[in-house]
Amino acid sequence: MDGIISTIFGGLILFPYIVMLVFLVVMRKMGKAPASIIGLAADMTTPLLFLTVYLVSREIMGEGVGIYIAGIAVIIAIVRIVLERMKVKEFQIVHLLRKTWRLYFLVLTVSYLLLLLVGMILKMVEYTT
Repeated sequence: MDGIISTIFGGLILFPYIVMLVFLVVMRKMGKAPASIIGLAADMTTPLLFLTVYLVSREIMGEGVGIYIAGIAVIIAIVRIVLERMKVKEFQIVHLLRKTWRLYFLVLTVSYLLLLLVGMILKMVEYTT
């Protein structure tokens, strides 16, 4: 039983978009329009993407990559705050956090795809030599 549960959790962590697709399907069955729930699905997937990018990058590059991922996330948040402050003097923090969280989703998605590509190439090179 433990093997089945760990396999399911491992699959969800390795492929976080399964959670997103399941959420979209369930919400569609409940009668919600897909356009209105895509943002919520992305918001739910982002924490799993943080974990997945960390695990995949740790597997490829070794220990110590977590600090870089956290550092980049902090830098993105600071840049977003500065840009929002320059644009609007009194901004809404919830709106800014939502925008930043969705930017994290996009950045982590690109990172995830690049890391999977690099990982596959490295494994192919490893097996051929």
